[in-house]
Amino acid sequence: MNKGKKIVLGLLIGLFLCSLVSHAKVEVYFNSQQCLDDVLIAGFRKAEEAAREGKEGTIDIFIFSFTSLRLRDELLRMARDNPRLKIRILADLSQLKRGEYHVTPDIEDIISGRMENYKRVAERKTSYIEDELEREEKFKKTLNWLVVRYRRKAIPNIEVRYKWYPAFSWNWEKKAPDYDHFHPTASILHHKAAIINGQILLVGSYNWSESAEIKNLENLMLFSGGGEERIVEDFKEEFLALWNEESKSGKECRELRDRIFRRIIKEREEEK
Repeated sequence: MNKGKKIVLGLLIGLFLCSLVSHAKVEVYFNSQQCLDDVLIAGFRKAEEAAREGKEGTIDIFIFSFTSLRLRDELLRMARDNPRLKIRILADLSQLKRGEYHVTPDIEDIISGRMENYKRVAERKTSYIEDELEREEKFKKTLNWLVVRYRRKAIPNIEVRYKWYPAFSWNWEKKAPDYDHFHPTASILHHKAAIINGQILLVGSYNWSESAEIKNLENLMLFSGGGEERIVEDFKEEFLALWNEESKSGKECRELRDRIFRRIIKEREEEK
């Protein structure tokens, strides 16, 4: 190859590499400067836009702590209004409990479209109210809101699973078996990430909770395109490995948990 051709080829390669870099995108957000829920929702809406354009928008989430009602409701609304939008949520086992704050069990119940499950959500979200009459009134309002918003229709395009590990032991304070964060078998899913349309990654220290937004100093990073594709692909591989090999449905996890609870109770009785 003569010198002139080598120069032209070098210029073309340089232009190609520059185009890759120009399409790469890395952004960093801090909750000291803006609401990180807004950043997440803006990312979710990229998937919603794809679904509205007739494409299959996707949101793959793996999350340690998920207690944000705002993010819960936004994901449910998007799935309700866009059947082509596919959402998969992989949560840590600690989120399995049907408590006042955890929202992945809420999502499980709401997507069923069943009235009895709506009631279960309303009961959880009003259980903190001590006054019986006030609690009953709030329960009715919450239940009515769920019925009006979600129309008692199943939302099959959201799937919830949990990272399974048998971390349960006797809780001496509660005098009953319970989840044990420090159990020797605990294999906690501590990621906080969302993959949008298989092309955009949102990841950082930020748990999807009100305390993370208001009390803590947290970060969220966005990666997409160009030279950042490898990072997105690595997270996709991690998500799929956990989803396919180490997770179970809420129903399966609760059945396994209850079986372990019965064994723990039996062992306690035998020790007496």
